[in-house]
Amino acid sequence: MAAGDTILFDGDCAFCNGWVRWIRRRDLSARFQFTALASQQGLALRQQHGVPAQIDSVVLVQGGRAYLKSEAAWRILAGLPGHAFTARVMRCIPRALRDLGYDLVARNRKRLGMRDRCEMPDTERKAP
Repeated sequence: MAAGDTILFDGDCAFCNGWVRWIRRRDLSARFQFTALASQQGLALRQQHGVPAQIDSVVLVQGGRAYLKSEAAWRILAGLPGHAFTARVMRCIPRALRDLGYDLVARNRKRLGMRDRCEMPDTERKAP
């Protein structure tokens, strides 16, 4: 996992606020940068990597590629200390099933009691 991997998150997402905070607490080496999908940096990265305009997913930009949904999730976990095993287990599950689970959580995130909006991480962790 290269330094400067960027996580794009939905600024209106009810679930991503907790996800971003969870990652930041565990990302001791600060390898991940964060930016909102709708920010200038987010829009530029989405366009550069062909991410659809109507995306409703976390996006990981890593190694010149963009990864969505469960593909992004397991790759993010793999980059966090102590979570490589969980990432390997996730990766063993067929992508269609992983994405089905991802979509199920995404559709029900408001009923899961999550907040209505995401917080923007500190400026030192934003993507350039």
